[in-house]
Amino acid sequence: MNPRRSKYEIISEILAISNTLEGVNITKIVYSANLNFKTAQEIINELVNNCMLEKVDGEERVKYRTTKKGLEFISKYKSLESAYNF
Repeated sequence: MNPRRSKYEIISEILAISNTLEGVNITKIVYSANLNFKTAQEIINELVNNCMLEKVDGEERVKYRTTKKGLEFISKYKSLESAYNF
């Protein structure tokens, strides 16, 4: 069994972490998903460009919130994961 996570697993985790009404900052994503800042920023930018995450203007920093498209991804990924026992 490979201990490394797939990119899709990381994406699903970031979207789940960001699934809050007020959004979360990148620090919360980095620590909760156990990523480094560079990797997290690259994936976040990709998710924003694909409309799965949206930027929310926070008081001090930019926050990110999962969109409807992002929630659909999580749902589809979880069903695939359970069907194939990833």
